[in-house]
Formats: sequence, structure tokens, C-alpha cells
Amino acid sequence: MARFLNRIKGYCQSGMMPFLGLGISVQAPINLMGGLLMLWLKDSGVGLQKIGLFAMVTLPYSLKFLWAPLIDRLQLPGSQRFGHKKTWCLLFQIGILVGLICLSFLNPQTQTIPLFGVCLFIAVCGASQELTVDALRIDTLSGERLNQGTVLFQFGTRLGYFAATAGMIALSGLISWHWVYRLSMIMIGAGVISLICLYEPRTKQIPATFKTMVIIPFRDLMQRQNMLWLCSFIILYKMCNGMLGKMAYPFYADIGFTKSQIAMVSATFGSLITTIGICMGGLVLGRFRFKPLLMTLGLIEILTSMAFAGLAIAGPSIPLFMMVIVFDNIVGGIGGAVWSVFLSRMCSRDFSATQYGFLNALTMVPLTLLGAGSGWLAHLCGWPIYFALTGIMMVPALFMLCYARLAPDQTQKSASTV
Repeated sequence: MARFLNRIKGYCQSGMMPFLGLGISVQAPINLMGGLLMLWLKDSGVGLQKIGLFAMVTLPYSLKFLWAPLIDRLQLPGSQRFGHKKTWCLLFQIGILVGLICLSFLNPQTQTIPLFGVCLFIAVCGASQELTVDALRIDTLSGERLNQGTVLFQFGTRLGYFAATAGMIALSGLISWHWVYRLSMIMIGAGVISLICLYEPRTKQIPATFKTMVIIPFRDLMQRQNMLWLCSFIILYKMCNGMLGKMAYPFYADIGFTKSQIAMVSATFGSLITTIGICMGGLVLGRFRFKPLLMTLGLIEILTSMAFAGLAIAGPSIPLFMMVIVFDNIVGGIGGAVWSVFLSRMCSRDFSATQYGFLNALTMVPLTLLGAGSGWLAHLCGWPIYFALTGIMMVPALFMLCYARLAPDQTQKSASTV
């Protein structure tokens, strides 16, 4: 207990603690616009094909690198006192709150187009908030503090996931979905408070030109990494998870699980397993290289897909459901910490938003573009074949990883002279 209390004290003194609350605020929008939105649509009688198309609302998470240079270079009013990236982050958090208020007054059946528009606006603000928080994490933390701060941030995302899934699903059985989304604003409020408590160090001012916003950040990244391999690997590695994750909640409901069972097993039990996975991720980050870690996580991802296929054949079996959740959330816990640090160490502080935004956005390409057709593919093939196909999608990435030479330890430095 004394060691645990000393670690918490160390987190507070090192300036890492605000990332716990920011993790909650970052995770909430993507879950509110993801699995929870899918469940609300299905609960409201919207067809499976339309539900799959709503995966497109998360497209800003794939495109956020396009406006990342603006966040790196442009100064907002008041940023000199409050902090450059902190000011941007606060603006996006206010946008999310406004969007959630509007969303809570819409009907999915009769106002599908306005609903899609509001969800897209929330996703834009949510993706931008995630972009600025990741940049702040890279700017304020380094070395072992980056590992520990990322693990703490992942704990925050797990809390946000639990609140935006188990908490909101449980509430949907007691109150209307409109009030569910109104109460979800509390999670964004946690991020606002944490942002105020975060100290952002001053960085050198670089003029906002096309060269400094676009050419130099990508030239700096290309000088240190094999960009063709890196981009291809990120997309292929995340393809399996992109296809599997989007249709998980509709799948659970479609094979016969009740909302209370989904909330208890997938969200509550799953969050516990993910928390264990995050702890494991914090332990392995400093002891193993990225290549064996990513290879092991990829193999577990394949086993997870096969377990989902087995669940589809067996039907609503709680023991099998729990086994599937163990596989899925162990990968989510360990992989979340490992993947975030893996990408963070490839970025330079002078261009943290631009470079991390670009790399992290690549992970959202399969989740968004392939997820849009996931409902159609599941309807065409059936759930067992659908999940088997998601596992096969991991194989090319693992072959690439076998022959890769990873060097993510070159990062956390300032870029070359501008």
C-alpha cells in the first residue's frame, strides 16, 4: 500500500496526473459516436445496413492530421497565458459539449440526416481534442515519464470507456437515450478540469508558413523512419481490430444477449480485464522491445477473432462470452499502452501534433472505411465467416513485422533546425 501511495504521489508531483482526466475526456466522444451510438440506433429500430454506414461519422479521426499543422503553429487569443495547445484543446471540449446538447434532442428514426451531421461535428471536435492531448503528452513527458504517463492516460481512457459503455448502457435501461447523452457531458467536464491543472511548457515560436507546417514536419519524419513500411504496417495491423470492433455491440444484441448482459460482461467485466492489461502493458514497456510485443499482440488478436466466430456459432453463451472478452480486452489493455508509446517515440516535439496526428490517423483508416461496410459484409456472410475474415486480415501485418527493423527509440528529440 505504501508503494502504491508513493507512486500516486509521484504521478501528482511529476505533472502526469491530469492525463488521467484527459484520458476520460478523450475516450468518451469516440465511444459515444461508436458502439453506444450503434446500440441506440438498433434500439430505435434503424436497419443494420444504416447502422454500418454511421461508422463514417468517425472519419475525422482518420483526417485529423490535415488540420494538425494549424494546431502546432497558429496561436489562439489567450494562448500566451493559458498555453498554446491547452487553448486549442479547451475550444474543442466546448464544441463537444455543445454537440452533445444538440444530439440529445434528435430522433434517430425521423431525423437521421441531422443526427448524422451532429455526430460528425462531435467527432471532429473529439478527434481534434485527442490530437491536442496526444501532442501535450509528447511535449510535457519524456523518457520513462512518457511510459508512465501513457499508462496513466490509458487508465483514463478505460474509465472513459467504462462510463461511456457500461454506465451509459445501464442508464439507457432506466432513462431515455436523450438523457443518457446529456449526462455523458460529465465525462467531458472531467477533461476540462484536468486541462486547467496541466502545465504546458513554453516552446520556441516557429512562423506559420506552408514550409514549417507541412514540408519540414514530414521531412523530419521521413529522415528518421521508413515511411512506406510504417504507413503500410499501421493500416494492416489495425485492419483486424477495425472490422471487429465496430460491429461488436450489434453482434451481441443480434445473437440474443440482453442489454444488461452486454453491460455486465462486455463493459464491466471487460473494463476490469482491460485494466489488468494496462498494468501488464506498463510492466512490459520497459522490459521488451516493440517487435516481439507487437507480434504477440497480433497473434492474440487472431485468436480473438476466432473466439468471436465460435461465439457466433454457439449462440448467447455467457461463459464463452466472457472468454471472448478476456482475449479482446487483454489486447486492448496491453496494446493501447504499447501502441501509444510506439507512435509517440517516432515524433519530434517541435511537430508533435502534426506527426502524431498523421501516424495515429492511419490507425483509424481501417476502423472508419472498412467499418462503413462492416454491416453489409456481416449481413452477406453471416457472423462466423465475418469474424474469421477479420482474423485473416492480421496475417499480412505479421509477415511485415517479421522482416522489419524498428527504431522507435530515436524520438522525443527536437526536430532539426527550422
